Amino acid sequence: MGLNSSKDYGFSGSFCSWSGVVCDDKGESVVKLEASGLGLSGVIPDTTIGKLTKLESLDLSNNKITSLPSDFWSLGLLKNLNLSFNQISGSLSSNMGNFGQLQSLDVSFNNFSDSIPEAISSLSNLRVLNLSHNGLESMIPLGISQCRSLFSVDLSSNKLNGSLPNGFGNAFPEMKFLNLADNEILGWGADFIGMKSITYLNISNNMFHGSVVSIFEGPLEVIDLSKNQFQGHIAQVNFSSDFNWSNLLYMDFSENQFSGEFFTDLIHAQNLKHLNLAHNRFTVQQFSQVDKLVNLEYLNLSRTNLFGEIPSNISRLRNLKKLDLSENHLSNHIPSIFSTSLQVLDLSRNNLTGDIPLVLIDKLHEMERFDFSYNNLSFCGSQFPPEILQKAFKGSVNSCPIAANPAFFKRRAAKHRGLKLELALTLSMIFLLAVLLFLAFGCRRKTRMWVVKQDSYKEEQAISGPFSFQTDSTTWVADVKQSTSVPVVIFEKPLLNFTFADLLYATSHFDRATLLAEGRFGPVYGGLLPGGVHVAVKVLVNGSTMTDPEAARELEYLGRIKHPNLVPLTGYCLAGEQRIAIYDYMENGNLQNLLYDLPLGVQTTEDWSSDTWEDENNGIQNVGLGSEGSFTTWRFRHKIALGTARALAFSSPWLLASYYSSRC
Repeated sequence: MGLNSSKDYGFSGSFCSWSGVVCDDKGESVVKLEASGLGLSGVIPDTTIGKLTKLESLDLSNNKITSLPSDFWSLGLLKNLNLSFNQISGSLSSNMGNFGQLQSLDVSFNNFSDSIPEAISSLSNLRVLNLSHNGLESMIPLGISQCRSLFSVDLSSNKLNGSLPNGFGNAFPEMKFLNLADNEILGWGADFIGMKSITYLNISNNMFHGSVVSIFEGPLEVIDLSKNQFQGHIAQVNFSSDFNWSNLLYMDFSENQFSGEFFTDLIHAQNLKHLNLAHNRFTVQQFSQVDKLVNLEYLNLSRTNLFGEIPSNISRLRNLKKLDLSENHLSNHIPSIFSTSLQVLDLSRNNLTGDIPLVLIDKLHEMERFDFSYNNLSFCGSQFPPEILQKAFKGSVNSCPIAANPAFFKRRAAKHRGLKLELALTLSMIFLLAVLLFLAFGCRRKTRMWVVKQDSYKEEQAISGPFSFQTDSTTWVADVKQSTSVPVVIFEKPLLNFTFADLLYATSHFDRATLLAEGRFGPVYGGLLPGGVHVAVKVLVNGSTMTDPEAARELEYLGRIKHPNLVPLTGYCLAGEQRIAIYDYMENGNLQNLLYDLPLGVQTTEDWSSDTWEDENNGIQNVGLGSEGSFTTWRFRHKIALGTARALAFSSPWLLASYYSSRC
């Protein structure tokens, strides 16, 4: 048999004592030969194995045999034949009809070609047939329907085409395993009617059409109909039939043309471990009820027309290892709790917003693969290498706020630089919220009869900005070289190519005539950018204590903070040593002007002693100083107080997080 040393393989002495050889009771004839994985190669010569006329079981698998002897087909007593994982080429001989006693035939993973011989009809005792992973062509022969004892058939990964024989399903009442995957077979779901014992059915990657209703019968545990042309609603399956959904463990309907809804009926399959419905034409529907499938390990709902939020109850799927929800219309935030077993996560190409939860970010390092690309997400990517950022976070905002970067505070905790900038920007947003309140109340400020202290108005104001206001041409502006090359970043309008030169022009080189207010954290100037964009420009006093990347990162993070009672930060500019924050312009001024500043020339002292909340008619009286006093009523002040409180309540936790992070 081509072996260099027969002794090394135990081939010495009586042949009945050889390893892998079993003789009959008389010790005269070989009835079983197992020579799997011995490195046998080439052609099996004639008058060798063909002489073992009493052979009942032959296993030559996992070798490199290229051809069979001509007398091979004379082994008429064979019951089990295994030639798998060799390199045998040519046709399956029609002489296989001589194997009338054959019960198991496995010639998978070879190079057989041409068609399956019609003589297979003679193998009436055949129970296991495996012809997979060859080059077999043409149609499945009608004669296979005569092998009614078959309970396992694998014809996958060939080049079979045409239709299935008529009455294919009814011919195999004992069939438990059927694999026709990866061929070019035409057919319908009705071809499988009558397989009442089927537990495994894989007909993926063929050309089957029509409804799947008739496929669901018997004790199915695994069903793979993927990559076909099936149509109709999954809900059309007759649940009043004998089919028991609780047996189902594996279900793949991906890449078909199914429609309708799917969650409503799938809750019956509570033992399901693998569910793939990706790439179909389902009705637009919400992602719900998935928590009923508590045993799921694999869930792929990519491109299934899901909309709405990812339900938080998905965290109940404790065994989930792969989750693919890509290419849908999912929105809002990502839930913060996922299965601890999760190894693959794909949420790409949706409409998800907000930050990727930190608990999930920490989990990503333990996963095999993940993808958040093409959403509206933000995350801190400092712990990921560049190749991962480019591959898995396309279209996301990589922003690591200083408050979430303890290493930064270890380097700069003494100066609290990040905290100063955070306080400056957040309090500025609160300080400039008045216009939103005005729009909500639908009011206009009226002239009031107030007293003005002329002496206090003429008092010299304290200077809090980064330079002296007494000169129009300031030294820091002059220090910025090539102002047209310093960009202005506008968050929601990235295509507007503003530069520092535009800010200079809009504010007349930060002239005192454009000064709107002076605060503790820097002066605010009004200006009109090209295109009629009216802005308030704040030069931050303590901004220069941070490097450009640190300031840019923090400003971009703050730009995502949105609240009805906070004036939004719409952009920024890093000009030399200065950090400039850009806000929406508040045309009605600020709370300071509204509540405390008095118009010039007014000599009447305000009296609130008659203010009240109630009257006899509607319980609310708009009191003040005559008909012009609506802005000074207690009700109006109460609304202002509530708006300010909401702004503070929203921003305070963030400020505290920044403060305590700086203490770490």
